[in-house]
Parts: sequence; C-alpha cells; structure tokens
Amino acid sequence: MLKNRNVNLSIGLSLLVFSVSCAGSVHNPSPLKSGSMAANADAEKKQRLVNWESTPRVVGHGNGLQLSLKTSEGMNFIYAAHQEKGGQDLFYFSSHNVGDTFSKPYAINKVPGEVSAHGENGPLLRKGPGIEMYAFWQGGNDLKFARSMTFGRSFTPAVTVNDDQGEGYHSFQAMEVAPDGTIYVAWLDGRDKKTNPPGTGSLYIAKSTDRGESFGKNIKVSGAICPCCRPAIAFDDAGKVFISWRHVYEGHNRIIVVASSEDKGETWSEKVRVTQEGWKINGCAHSGPAMGYANGKLFVIWYSGADNKSSLRAAISSDAGKSFQYLGEIQQDVLDANHPGIQMIGNEAWVIFQGRQANVEDGWGNISPWLMKVSETGKPSAPERIPFLGDSVSYPLLFSGTGGRVYATWTELSDNGQRAVLCRGRLKKS
Repeated sequence: MLKNRNVNLSIGLSLLVFSVSCAGSVHNPSPLKSGSMAANADAEKKQRLVNWESTPRVVGHGNGLQLSLKTSEGMNFIYAAHQEKGGQDLFYFSSHNVGDTFSKPYAINKVPGEVSAHGENGPLLRKGPGIEMYAFWQGGNDLKFARSMTFGRSFTPAVTVNDDQGEGYHSFQAMEVAPDGTIYVAWLDGRDKKTNPPGTGSLYIAKSTDRGESFGKNIKVSGAICPCCRPAIAFDDAGKVFISWRHVYEGHNRIIVVASSEDKGETWSEKVRVTQEGWKINGCAHSGPAMGYANGKLFVIWYSGADNKSSLRAAISSDAGKSFQYLGEIQQDVLDANHPGIQMIGNEAWVIFQGRQANVEDGWGNISPWLMKVSETGKPSAPERIPFLGDSVSYPLLFSGTGGRVYATWTELSDNGQRAVLCRGRLKKS
C-alpha cells in the first residue's frame, strides 16, 4: 500500500509540474528565461512613472466613468448604464476610503433612459470652487446640466443648456471650471446646417457665473467643424479661455486649431492652426484634441490617421496660443494609439491614451491603456502600459489627486458587456 501511495504521489507531482510548465508557456510566450524575465520586469518597474495597483477594480457596468476628487481624497463618480427597457441613465456614487469600497449608485437624470453616452460623447463631472459638483450630459436631443450642493447626496433637476428649439443635434460636449469659478461648456451643434459646408457642424459655448443655477446665451465660436470630434477647453493664469477643435478646411483637410477669448467667452480670436497640414479625409475621426495649460505653456495632443498611420501628435505654445511648435508623433512603438487625455501635473502634460502592444499577437492584441508625459520643453517620455483586466479598453482618462496619488478610468469591453474600471496609482519619486 505504501509503495502504491508513493507511486501515486510521484505521478501527481509530475502532473502538477507539467501543468504549471504548460500554463507558463501559454501565458508567457517570451523566449527569455525566467531569471531574465524577472530582471527585465524589475528594471521596467523602476523606470515607470507611476506605481499602479496590479489589478484594477470594476466599479460599475456601463461606460464613460468620470471621477472628481476632493482635497480629502473623497471620490465622486458618474457613469452611464443601459436600462432593461432601453436608453441609458446617468449614475452617481462615491467612495470615502480612496476606492476600497463604494456607495450605492443612484440615477441623476430625472427622465428615465434619456442619456446618450457613446464614444467621446460621454457624460462629464467637474467640481466647483466649494462643495459644488457639476454633471453635464446629452439627454435626448438636448444638453442637460445638473449640480449637487449637498456633497453628492442629491442633484438638482437638470436645466437645458442649448437655447435653440430646432431639430439640430447637440452633442460631443466639453465642460471645465475656470479659476474664478465660471463654468464653461462647449459642444458640437447642428443648428447651422444651411450655412455650414456639407458634413460639418458648428461649435457653440455657454457659461454660468452663478454656480450652475443658470446659463447664458449660446455663443457660436465657429462653423465648419468636424461633427463628432469633441472640443477641449483650458485656461491660463490670467483668465484667458482657450478652446480647441478639429476644423474642416478646403479639400477635407481636417486640422486641429485653437482660438482664445480674453472677455470670458463673449468674443473669440481668429483660429490658429497647430500644424499647417492636417489629415485629409472625407469622414469624421470621432477623436477630439486634448489640451492643458501650465506655467506659460499650452499643450495640445490629438489623433491623426495621416500618412496611413495611426498616431498621436503634439504641439506646444509659449505665447498664449498665438503660435505653436509642432513636436511630432509621440506614441513611439504603440500601435493604434488614439483618444488622448491630458492631466497637468506640475508643469508637465501627462497623457493617457489607448493602443496596442506591437510585440503581442502580431500587433493585434487587445487595446490597453497607456501613460506618458510631455515636459515643459516638449520632450516626451516613453509610453508605459497601465495594468488592465485583459479585455479591450476604450476612452481612458487620468485624474490627479493629493499626496502623489493618480487615478485612471476607462471602459473595458468584455463578453458580458461594458465595465467601468478604476485603477489607482502613486507617482514614482524622482
């Protein structure tokens, strides 16, 4: 009996070793030896910009996850989720322990199923100068705004921001709060169909100077806009407002431009091209620019499919948007790089985007989130991949907290639908 038990034990151990070996060969196709792999992993970790948690968290089943942070690192979230009867609702929830646990979500919109959130046409959440939180989304054919003055326990009934009653679309919205507390919203608008070139829209803005209780008149910034590339808003230290969009020039030449306002959005400068040539294509890229300002430098990052290559391109202005220095492509070896977002940390532009690893599955592995930074002199760092759950990632965003903490959010598409994902990280000490 003992002899048979030893034989069985020996066979079992052999099978276990064989199974572990096979599992490693499946999940680790690299020909490097384990010691070399561990050394490379350690070296890569030391060079990283951020120490991320190894396994991100699913915080909801939906898309367009947005985060607003308090000084105390209290976390406020919104995301859109499909309901069983059709349509989407906009949900709010919070965390008071830096993302360990979360409150039960509740719907912000009072009209069930009215929310339209897809691609870059997602909901937005921003904090005011005090306890205010502001939510902005497309509801039906209108743009809706609601605020919380109760630390997120409730939101007011939504007000409609667009002031036209026509059948034109209002979507692909942007929202930012200026240093003086003025709320600026911008969007792509279809009300000028008769005067715009075919296949283009207009760019409109509106603002609130009473903490979101009301919005002023809609102000047209430009026509001939690429109709589904979300605009971007930024501010300098003196209160100048910048807005960026993808403009359509003759011959379907689509070029990222920037305009500025020194009277709080009432009037706008002539648009300035960030590059002389753009992407010549008769169609919409569904990908708008990202923009950020710090220490006298205005950064612009955008996607281009010019020259038969998917790339992220960058430009920087040192004269308040009057001219731009083109920095070239910044995605390096990442394939299918797209949908950049900017978070200013110090005087540098930290850029999050989505893309594929060139050395995985012949460049056709699942889309993952990536992070890099552009220095104030315009020098880009090497992109580094952020941990994800393994399914394809879309529309990542980066948020900066206190105490050296940063957070990334995105939508991850699995066989079970859309998952709203949060990944927490800490800045590496330089």
